Amino acid sequence: MNSSSARSLHACILVSIALLVFVLAGCGRKGAPVPPRPVAPAAVGGIRAEPRDSGILVTWTGPSRNEDGAPLTDLLEFRLYRAVGAAPSREAQDRPAFSLLATIRADEPDNAIVRGSQYAFRDDGGGAGLSTGVRYTYRVQAVNRRGVVGPPSVEVFVDFAPAPPPPGGLATSAGDGTVTLTWQAPSGPVPAGTPPVRGYNVYRGLRPGTYGPQPINAGPVVETRFRDAGVENGTTYYYVVRSVGIERPPWRESHNSGEVSAMPVDLTPPAPPRGLVAIPGPGAVALSWNANTEPDLLGYLVYRLEPPALTPIRLTETPVQTTTFTDRTARPGATYIYTVTAVDRSPRRNESAPSSEATVTLP
Repeated sequence: MNSSSARSLHACILVSIALLVFVLAGCGRKGAPVPPRPVAPAAVGGIRAEPRDSGILVTWTGPSRNEDGAPLTDLLEFRLYRAVGAAPSREAQDRPAFSLLATIRADEPDNAIVRGSQYAFRDDGGGAGLSTGVRYTYRVQAVNRRGVVGPPSVEVFVDFAPAPPPPGGLATSAGDGTVTLTWQAPSGPVPAGTPPVRGYNVYRGLRPGTYGPQPINAGPVVETRFRDAGVENGTTYYYVVRSVGIERPPWRESHNSGEVSAMPVDLTPPAPPRGLVAIPGPGAVALSWNANTEPDLLGYLVYRLEPPALTPIRLTETPVQTTTFTDRTARPGATYIYTVTAVDRSPRRNESAPSSEATVTLP
C-alpha cells in the first residue's frame, strides 16, 4: 500500500470514530419530561329525548369506565348541551350550534332524577315551556374530578309540536289479577298545528301522582279501552292515560288524564274437596276428605243436612285447618247428609262449591 492510500484509509477511520462518539454521546442526553396524557371518561350512552307536556325529557346512562377501559371512579358531573333551530330540510348540511344548557352533578343532583346509572333532565325552557315548530338537539359529556371532559354522546333531537288534548272520563274496573280501563276520546277545538290523536299510552304507579317513565302498553292503544294483566291481587294501582299525537317514538303526548285507582281482587274459589267419607259411631259421625293443593287455601267448612230439611246448616264457625272433623251433635237413629267446602285467604274468602255428599244413618 502506498503512502497516499494509507493516508486515505487513516482519514476514513478517524471520521467513523468521530461519528460513533457523537451518536453515543447523544443517546444518554435527557430531554424535557413529557406529561402523561389525561384519561377522560368514556362517552355517555343511551341518550334519548322525548317530548313531555310543555318540555322535553332528556335521559342518558352514565359511563362506568374511562376511554382506556379502566374503571371510572372519579365521575364529577355531566354537561348537557342544546342546539335550537328550525327542523332542517333534507338538503341542509349546517351543523347545529350547541350551547351549555345545564350542568348535572353525578351524585345527588338537584336538577335531575337519578335511578342507578340512569339520569333524567327535563328541559322546560326554564319554566316558560318550549316553542313549537322548533327542533331541539341535545348531547351530553361526562367530566371527572380532574376536569377532564369525555367525548360527546351521540346527538338526539325532537321536532317539538303542540301536544294533543288529553282523554277524559277515565274509569277502572278491577277483576281477578286484572284491571280494565276505559276512557273517552278528546273532543272540542284544538290550537292550529296540533297533531291528530293517533292512540293512547297508559301509565301505572303504586303511589298517587307517581308513574313509571314508560307506558305499560307496548304501543299506542288505538281503542279507548285497555286491560292491564300485569298486576297482583290486593295491591292498589294508580293510572293515567295520555293521548299520542305521533305514530312512532319519541311520542308527542298530552297532559295526563284524571287519575284513577283500582285494586284487583281474587275472585277464584278453590276446587271442591274430594274423597269425603262419613263413618257413623255412637253419638258421633267421623268425617275425612282429601287435602286441597291451592297455595292460598285457608281451610274447610263442614255442612250437614237432615232430611226433610232443604237447607244444610254449617257445623264449623270458622274454617278448620285439618282434613278431618267429628260431628258430636248427631242424634241416634237420625240420617244426615254431609258436604265440605274449601275457603281461600283472599279478602273475599272465596268458597268452593260443595264436595260430593256423604250420607250416614246413626244406629
